[in-house]
Amino acid sequence: MSGGSPLRPVRELSARPVVLAVGALLATASLIAALIVLEPRVVAGFLTACSAVTAAVMVRAAVQRRTAGPRLRVFALATGIGLTAAAGAASGAAMLVAPGALVGGVPLQAEIPLVTLFLVAITFLPAILRPQQHRDSLVRLRVGLDVLGVTACLLFVAWMLLLGTGERRGASITALICGATAAAAVAVNGVHSLRQRAALQWCGPAAALVLIGLTALVIGMDYTKDMDAGIAAVAGAAAINVAAGLLWFGSVRLSPDESPMPPPGSESSAGFPLLALPVLGSALVTVHHLLNGGGPDATAIALGSVAITAVAAREWVSSVALRRQAGHLTDQGNRLRSLMFGSGDVAMVLDSNLAVRWQSAAAARQFGLSDQEVLGRAVTALVHPDQAEAVHAHLLERLSGDSDGDGALAVRLRDGFGRWRETEWTTSGADPAEPGHTLVVHVRDVTNMRDLEQALRESTHRDRQTGLANREGLVRAAELTPDAGAMIVVELGGLTAIGDVRGRDLAESVLVEAARRLRTQVPGSDIPARIGETRFAVLTHSGAVRAHLLAGQLVNTLSAPYLTAGTVSHLSAWGGLADGSADHDTDEVIRRAALALRSVRSGPPGAVEWYETEMETRLLRRSTLEQDLPGAVTRGEIDVRYQPVLELDGRRPVGVEALPVWRHPRLGLVPADELQAVAEDLGLRSQVEQAVLQRSCRLLARWRHLHDTLWLAVNVRPRQLVDPAFQATLETTLEDHELPHAALVIEIAEQHLSDVREDGRQPPVEEIAAQLGRLRAAGVRTAVDNFGTGPTSLSRLRILPIDLLKIDRAVFADPVETFRQAGAVMDVAVTLGRRLGMEVIAHGLEETLDLDTARSAGCRLGQGDLLGPAMPAEHLEALLEQTRV
Repeated sequence: MSGGSPLRPVRELSARPVVLAVGALLATASLIAALIVLEPRVVAGFLTACSAVTAAVMVRAAVQRRTAGPRLRVFALATGIGLTAAAGAASGAAMLVAPGALVGGVPLQAEIPLVTLFLVAITFLPAILRPQQHRDSLVRLRVGLDVLGVTACLLFVAWMLLLGTGERRGASITALICGATAAAAVAVNGVHSLRQRAALQWCGPAAALVLIGLTALVIGMDYTKDMDAGIAAVAGAAAINVAAGLLWFGSVRLSPDESPMPPPGSESSAGFPLLALPVLGSALVTVHHLLNGGGPDATAIALGSVAITAVAAREWVSSVALRRQAGHLTDQGNRLRSLMFGSGDVAMVLDSNLAVRWQSAAAARQFGLSDQEVLGRAVTALVHPDQAEAVHAHLLERLSGDSDGDGALAVRLRDGFGRWRETEWTTSGADPAEPGHTLVVHVRDVTNMRDLEQALRESTHRDRQTGLANREGLVRAAELTPDAGAMIVVELGGLTAIGDVRGRDLAESVLVEAARRLRTQVPGSDIPARIGETRFAVLTHSGAVRAHLLAGQLVNTLSAPYLTAGTVSHLSAWGGLADGSADHDTDEVIRRAALALRSVRSGPPGAVEWYETEMETRLLRRSTLEQDLPGAVTRGEIDVRYQPVLELDGRRPVGVEALPVWRHPRLGLVPADELQAVAEDLGLRSQVEQAVLQRSCRLLARWRHLHDTLWLAVNVRPRQLVDPAFQATLETTLEDHELPHAALVIEIAEQHLSDVREDGRQPPVEEIAAQLGRLRAAGVRTAVDNFGTGPTSLSRLRILPIDLLKIDRAVFADPVETFRQAGAVMDVAVTLGRRLGMEVIAHGLEETLDLDTARSAGCRLGQGDLLGPAMPAEHLEALLEQTRV
């Protein structure tokens, strides 16, 4: 069974062409049989009715929104085809049931399609004429002349073949006039479409074919006794079905062309021989009549005259449009030529001997070099003698293709007045007319730029201490070089410490050496500057990738040891980058680069970062918090949330952890981690923790009436822990609220125990251990929070006087580990804690699997959102009431 199923689609796919071929043969056989058995006009009517299938398919596609083109166009075209099919069926039935019935002197079977012809024209014209094409006056005139010419040719052919010598019937004449006019209008507008032309160039001629077929059906039904008219009706019915299929393809399957409109006179259909076929048909019909002894009557002559006049006028309008397009192209060429000749850069074409074969007009205007002085001479004759050999070798490398054309060569060029000019030479390959034997050189005058650099060094735009441009000089230089790619801002760390320890003179020497290193690393076209006491900036022309590489090189260079005055000094460096696009002024670009620098300044030295919008959002939030937090602490707006610590078996609360939060009026709720970090940087951490301690102890005294063994855990930073006033504050708070010392747990995060810094901001672990021992001796319990997230060694954990060990979820909920592996890790951690005499708490329980892992390891206590999230005091009190024994 499974082996045969893949072959089933192949059999169905291969059988489909056979089914279609058999269906086509059956349809053809049925048509031939119907023509033999039935009246041809009856067959024509019912054959026309077959187009209803196509109309139904189009309507279904439009309803299901599976059309490539506009749905309204599909509905309109499907309506026209449906009306045509209905008219064909009614006409065939009338011919079969009541062939002699008349309506106003017109046979009923002819009156039905005649009325339908007007309705179909009304539905087709809006579908083809939309969307509006926005043609200019000449194109509109040409389209109108095409409609007039095609209409006249169609009427001329029909008049000569049907009405010129035979009986003239009013219904046929009306159908000819309406059908020819509408068919010409939709065909011409479809062929000449500018918008959505891919679809309209199919739909327009197809709609015209439907109208012509419907006109043939009217004429065939009108001339009931003419055998040729019946055959024409059958041919028209077949044409209607073919045209219906083309309309389905053009409106449903073919996606409209939404490309921009072409310039006037250059549209793809401007030279389309639209009138060739109608004019040729008119000529053949005329020759046929003349050979058979007939001739055109007055009406035919009038129609022919109109057609000839329309064709002649159309050709005249086309010639005017072509001349206007030629003039437009000439203007464009002149404009391009003027741009080339007006360029400030000089272009030279050198031959294989590096002799100048051609130079642009800018050579005489910019450098005073005439063609007589330059053409035929070696280009190195224009170069300073000290640089002639280097320039010759450089150009030979470019000519041979041994090196690419990137980078500019600084060359001193003698102008036509005998002065030496500072220039930059770049190459762009060979002359396209003679590849392999020539070299195109672009010469740019950079004398003004060099003069500007000199002026920056000798004016107020120069930093006197380092010789670099200052901030004003950087802004001025950026205004003169608008093609800058990026702004790099580098900050040095440790320079102040050098001045404090080893003297100001040594610090200045190190700063000058740093500026020298910066200058040597920056390319000649870039602009280095000093924009602060310890901050440099570089305005570079490099792209994003090269600018980032340059920033990394600068940071590494400036971080290397400095040997000055026999003393080795060390600095740290960070880098920030911002895009130097023309959308922002230089001050804004510097500000953005400084924000990127501030973002990486708190990280390890050597980091380089680009400015991002999210970065500014984060820094703005941090700045807002730093500005508003002191006032919030003063006004007592810091709130506290409490997360319970529960027994895993009975879910009975045994303790709570106090977490300070702050509801900012604009930023919303500020979580505990972010609040504590900001408070630490502002020196407000002790005030926040004292407020939390006072409020929490007051509530704990009331909660212990519900759970007499309930304890409170508060987070403390090591710097506050070793503060002599901290233990006194604890004693006072516990006495004020009549709480035993064992009811309080002091938590220290593991990362604070292992993060021993050399900058003095973190006390050594031995001092932390001593203070924890004093607290433990007084009866206060101690805990390590988030164990497992830092590199705390077992030996260090062994010497710390710890009562509780909170194992972080990262230890037992690693997504890479299996449940068995996570359980084994948790089991080791629990065993370790118990052997060291500590109560183990599974911290951060979020999923049921976390709870199972903790229980299987023998852990008795747990904390996390799964057991209870951090909540206001009222909610915790309600929880304590529910679990009260």
